[in-house]
Amino acid sequence: MNRIDERKWVIKIIFQNEFNEIDLNNLNFYINENGVEASKFIVSSLKSILNNIDEIDEIIKSKLQLNRKFDNILPIEKAILRVSINEFVIQKHVPTSVSINEAVECAKEFANPDSYKLINGILSSVAKDI
Repeated sequence: MNRIDERKWVIKIIFQNEFNEIDLNNLNFYINENGVEASKFIVSSLKSILNNIDEIDEIIKSKLQLNRKFDNILPIEKAILRVSINEFVIQKHVPTSVSINEAVECAKEFANPDSYKLINGILSSVAKDI
């Protein structure tokens, strides 16, 4: 599985976490139950996101325009944002431009037709601050 596919699985699992909280102690079991090989990238990404989700969400909230509320962001948009911010702000193991580009592409694939604009706007704003 290549990195793009691994990232998509991380997004899908973080999306699922929005509805059924994932227990970190059973992370490998949960990953395997989804039919995914628990690669180092997937496991480290999921652990990092789940351990830093409050910090990541605060970053997202700080970049929202006044007329937009965090609770109104679609769960799939939150998942994509969380994965990307984790990659280039928390773990710093993916170049910012690569992470943003992949997030925009995932938004086009998984979210509403205009979601990529929100994703790109928030992530570009975060990137300017680092």
